[in-house]
Amino acid sequence: MSISSRSNRRRSTQRQNPVRRPVARTVEPPDYSREYADVRQDLIWITILGGILTIGMIAASFVI
Repeated sequence: MSISSRSNRRRSTQRQNPVRRPVARTVEPPDYSREYADVRQDLIWITILGGILTIGMIAASFVI
């Protein structure tokens, strides 16, 4: 094999199509605050009632 054929082979592998990178698109995250407002309100009520019941159990442990 001659030297010129080796260099031609190298050149032919380097001439491949350049890699096209996709353009970065900015996607805004969805806003779920309106959809889950009721769930948040329910969780707040569960927390409040759980706290009241816990305090009630602690108070009852001193009485009983």
